[in-house]
Amino acid sequence: MPVPPGNEPPRRWERVALVAAAVVVLAFLALTEVRSCFLKQRHTDFTVYARAAWAARAGHDLYAVADDHGWHYCYPPAFALLLAPLADPPPGFPRDGYPPFWLAVAVWIVVSTLAAVWAAHVLARAILPDAARGTRRWWYARTVPLIVCAGGIGFTVSHGQVNTAVAALIAGAFAAQAAGRRVGSGGWLAAAAVLKVTPALLAVYPLARGDRRALAGLAAGAAVLLLVLPAAFFGAGGAVAEHRKLFDQVITPGTTGSGDQTRGRELTHLTATDSSSFQVVIHNWRNPDRWARPAGAPASTRLMHWALSGAMLAATVTVIRRRRGAGPADQLVLLGSLVLVMLLMSPVSHNHHFAMALPAVCGLWLRGLAARPGQAFPGWRAAWPLVVWGAGTGLLLLPGEPSLRLREFGLGTAATVVLWGAGLAAVWREPAVAAPPGGPVSLPRAA
Repeated sequence: MPVPPGNEPPRRWERVALVAAAVVVLAFLALTEVRSCFLKQRHTDFTVYARAAWAARAGHDLYAVADDHGWHYCYPPAFALLLAPLADPPPGFPRDGYPPFWLAVAVWIVVSTLAAVWAAHVLARAILPDAARGTRRWWYARTVPLIVCAGGIGFTVSHGQVNTAVAALIAGAFAAQAAGRRVGSGGWLAAAAVLKVTPALLAVYPLARGDRRALAGLAAGAAVLLLVLPAAFFGAGGAVAEHRKLFDQVITPGTTGSGDQTRGRELTHLTATDSSSFQVVIHNWRNPDRWARPAGAPASTRLMHWALSGAMLAATVTVIRRRRGAGPADQLVLLGSLVLVMLLMSPVSHNHHFAMALPAVCGLWLRGLAARPGQAFPGWRAAWPLVVWGAGTGLLLLPGEPSLRLREFGLGTAATVVLWGAGLAAVWREPAVAAPPGGPVSLPRAA
């Protein structure tokens, strides 16, 4: 009896391709280290986090200190506290007890890269436990999602950003849920939300499923990371004060356009950075001349942003509730769809944020493979949305005016909506894909 093609070992050209990809990745990481540390100017955002970590260690205001570019910290205090071992003092301050900046950056580059690889691996293991290690099916399950998300992952790593870490935390939450560790799953989601704020939207997933254990884990994790950890450093009153700064200086200006505009030119102004959020794309269509485009948006633009985001969220929640008893493959698609809503709902959605779409990409790819045992390719019905999304978001990263205009007027936004719609449609219209025999249990219907 012939061996199914997915259960064969990689063919020669595939082994060569894997080695070549590893060489390219290592070269890219080395180049990122050089650009981040050894040029006249540091080309990395990691300095923002490392400088905030220093402020936390040295007793300074972590939301007031700026890095060498003049950029400020925009995340919850817990992340800066956890990053304290990699802290970087400003010029002129003692460096005793602090690692060399090049070493801190190297650690972060490795962590960011491995986070993406680990996320793809644990999701593939949860959905395809039947794939024998080292077979073509095993390798394709893990490498193709990474290739589709290569633009966002590469942008994240090269800019010293946190998005692959967020994707890994979301993957950890799903893997824990699939294994029946629902309290732990909520803890993973809490860590993702505390790291970057916007993943707090993912609390909708266990809420829509009525999963009280996951919600308890989420609440416990949030309490530790938002209250206990900061209070241990700043005291109870100091912890409250730090979170109020985050709310006043980052969240309120970003969501309403009002309040403290300290970070306007860095982040919250609609013309400050690249963004694929509904709000920015609508603003660009209404003001096509970028040189005359206002920094702020009128209330009508913000209303359209929240209306579109709310409609996508409502549709996603409807399907999650309808498929509460579906198998792990369908549940990963649903969680990934919620991640895509999160990306577009955020008032600022940079190109590197597309790395957080990795769970959604894994969901569609792995669901297709789960429906075709013994195969290395899921078929074009599952693959075409990934091709559209990968090409649409990848084009935004190319240099030149055409790519800039495509980004400004919503190519990445449209591609993300297509990926979201394809995922929801597949889960809505087709029977749930069951886990293979001997695999992890299906995610239980919450009581």
